[in-house]
Amino acid sequence: GFDLMQACKEKRKPIKIAYLIDYIAAADAGTEKQLLEIIDRLDRRIFEPLLICLMGTPWLETSELPCKKYTLGYKGLLKKDIPKVVTRLKDILNNEDIDILQTFFEDSIFIGFLGSLITPRRLVLVSSRRDMGLGDDNPWYHKLYKIMLPFLNRRFDTIVANSQAVKTFVSSSEKTPSKHIAIIPNGISFPDDDTSIPQVFLDHKADIWFGMTANLKPVKRVDIFLQALSLLEKQKDVDFHAIILGDGKLRKNLREMSSSMGLSGRVHFMGSVENVYAYVRNIHVGVLCSDSEGLSNAIMEYMACGLPVVATSAGGNVELVDASNGIIVPPGDPHALCEALYLLSRDDRLRREMGESSFKKISMFHTWDKVMQQWHELYLSLIESKGLLGQ
Repeated sequence: GFDLMQACKEKRKPIKIAYLIDYIAAADAGTEKQLLEIIDRLDRRIFEPLLICLMGTPWLETSELPCKKYTLGYKGLLKKDIPKVVTRLKDILNNEDIDILQTFFEDSIFIGFLGSLITPRRLVLVSSRRDMGLGDDNPWYHKLYKIMLPFLNRRFDTIVANSQAVKTFVSSSEKTPSKHIAIIPNGISFPDDDTSIPQVFLDHKADIWFGMTANLKPVKRVDIFLQALSLLEKQKDVDFHAIILGDGKLRKNLREMSSSMGLSGRVHFMGSVENVYAYVRNIHVGVLCSDSEGLSNAIMEYMACGLPVVATSAGGNVELVDASNGIIVPPGDPHALCEALYLLSRDDRLRREMGESSFKKISMFHTWDKVMQQWHELYLSLIESKGLLGQ
């Protein structure tokens, strides 16, 4: 690793990486946040990044980015202007002298692959996989993807999963040899020393605060959290409040559900907030009860604030949470979740010990310095094995 890094720093021409993603609507969604951090932190002595989005968004137009950005005017895989989109990608790859093309999300895998087929450049192709497959709310043609991915995956130089769970999923469901899949975990930025307390905590007093950061969509199962809190309230001996950070299409339904359970005085829907850490550092237990997960940024944020975590056994959650720093419960089980919350609400010392363990664990493996070193080494080894160094 090191000698190669040194040699690259000394040579004049940077290695150019194009990151291709379907779109970026906001900087705080999981994958988008990770990608923007990688672009920001890439060692500019060796690499030069560039962002290509299939589709434009208001966020993209108005945001200052630390690299060039392009959009391809994509409208869907089966639209008649697909040749134009792929040709535009090919032109960018050629004109910008791109060495590595890395894709995020499903549509980008296909457009990236097609673009690489018609460019005369020898490219390193990297596919970034960050979750357990396609959700149910995707276009119908995504069913075709499942048939095509085993074939496409072999055309990529490597696939990078963010957890062992995602690696296992891609390997088995897409018939891809596991040696073709690398693991580089998500990175995390730690909270600063801001000690301000958001108004919600000043307005409502409680012995214990539970919190969940999640997009309000079906897979996150916020309904299970509400059911567990409703069961907990019946215990009578736990004085709790809860916050939910995040927005999405289920917001109205979930608020109505909370109200119908008599929880509206205790559960506070904060929507999308600018500074998640301002809220997370003021809660006592972080919760995530999703049915499917890659490697959860929400759990990592709880851990960075030194919190015990209650999470479902979905995907990469069990790689972040074990008996030392939290409680794992089965997905879709409000009773098990309620028991875990009850146990932690009654035991200050257990919460403190688990919280300390959370912080230690996240600091050991997920600092951005450690994660970026893995990305830098991966890129250099791929460039070297393809014989593109020094070109």
